[in-house]
Amino acid sequence: MKHWPVSATIALPLGFCAFILTVWIVLPAPHHLVWQLAVGASEWGLWFAAMGLAGMALGIASQRLRRSTAAVCAMVLAACAAGLGAYPLVSALQVASTNEVPLSLARYLWGVLDKPKGAAPQTVIYHQVAGQALQLDVFLPAPGKQGARPAVIVVHGGGWDSGNKSDFPDWNHWLNQNGYAVFDIQYRLHPQPNWQTATGDVKCAVAWVRKNAAVYGVDPDRLALLGRSAGGHLALLAAYTEGVAELPSSCPGLAGDGTAVRAAVGFYAPVDMLWDYDNPANQQVLDGPATLRRLLGGTPQTAAGPYAIASPVRHVQAKTPPTLLVHSGTDQLVRVENMHRLAQGLSDARVRHRSLLIPYAQHGFDYNFNGWGSQIVQPVLLQFLGEHLQPR
Repeated sequence: MKHWPVSATIALPLGFCAFILTVWIVLPAPHHLVWQLAVGASEWGLWFAAMGLAGMALGIASQRLRRSTAAVCAMVLAACAAGLGAYPLVSALQVASTNEVPLSLARYLWGVLDKPKGAAPQTVIYHQVAGQALQLDVFLPAPGKQGARPAVIVVHGGGWDSGNKSDFPDWNHWLNQNGYAVFDIQYRLHPQPNWQTATGDVKCAVAWVRKNAAVYGVDPDRLALLGRSAGGHLALLAAYTEGVAELPSSCPGLAGDGTAVRAAVGFYAPVDMLWDYDNPANQQVLDGPATLRRLLGGTPQTAAGPYAIASPVRHVQAKTPPTLLVHSGTDQLVRVENMHRLAQGLSDARVRHRSLLIPYAQHGFDYNFNGWGSQIVQPVLLQFLGEHLQPR
C-alpha cells in the first residue's frame, strides 16, 4: 500500500483551505454568508497567502521525498491561494501611490492589538417620535485646546431596516483623536416604507447637534454628515435637501436651528434609486429591488415620486455641500457606478468633491480599521474634513 509523505498529508488540506478562502476575493459570492467570508478574505488576505505559502513549502518538501499527486495538487492550490491573498495588497499599493498615502505592514498585521481607544460614549435621546426614543452616542475628544471643535454626525448602514448606532466604534475614537466630536445616531427602521422618516430623523439629529453644540463644545457651523451604505444614502440625501418640502426634519420644533452641514461623506452609498432598481448588484447576496420596494413603498412604476425624491443624485445643485465619495471596487451590494454617477453630477454642478475607489475591496471593507483600504481612506478623509470644516 502506497503512503503519502506526512508533509503531503498536511500540505493538501492546507492548500485546499487557503484556496477556498481566498477564491472569494475575486469570484462573486453565491450567498450572503459567503459574501461575509469574501469581506474577511479580502481584508485579511495576507494571512491566507501565508497559509498558501506554507502549503507550497510542504508540498515541495514532500515532492522531493517522493513523487506524489497529493503534493502536486497541494502546490497548485497553495500557489493560487498565495496569489489571490496577495492581490488586495498589490491593488492597494497602486491606489496608495496615486493618493500619496503610505501603507504600514506592521499595522496591517498587528494593528488589532492597538486599536484607537477613548472614553465610553454618552448615550442621549435626541428625539421621541411615534412611540420610539431615538438615541445617539456622543464621542468626545480628550480635553485640549480651547475653542469649539468641528463634529461629524455618523449614520449607520443596514439596508434601511437593520443596523444600529456605533457599529464602527474604532473610527469614532480615531476621529476623536484627530480633534473631531462624533455623534453616532439612530433613525427609524420600521415601519417601512421609511425613506421620509429615516431622512427626517437624520435631519432632526443635525438640528439637535446644532442646538446643543455649546453643551459639547462643538461649533454648530462646522458639521459634516458621514454614512455607510444605506446610512451613506441617508447622509447624502439629508445633506443635499436642506429646505426640500418633501423631506422635512422629524423634529420641526428644532427647525429654527437648521439642518445644514458643511460637508458630506458617503461610503459605498446608493445614490440613484431608479438606476439601482434596474441595475442591482449580486442578487445572490442581496435582493436589491426587493429592498428598494420596501424602502420606497413600491416599484418605479407605482412609486415614481419616492424613487426620484429619495435619490441624492437628483438633488445636486451649485449649493450642494462638498462631498467625499468612497466605494469598493468589487462591491456586491451597491454597484460602483453609483459613485461615478454622483461624481459626474457633482462635476456638472461644479460642486467640490473627491472620489476614492478601493479596487480590491468589498462592501463594508472599512470594518477592518487597519486594512489596506482603511489605511488609504483615513488620511484622505482627514484631508477632506480639515479642508471643509475650517473655521470661517
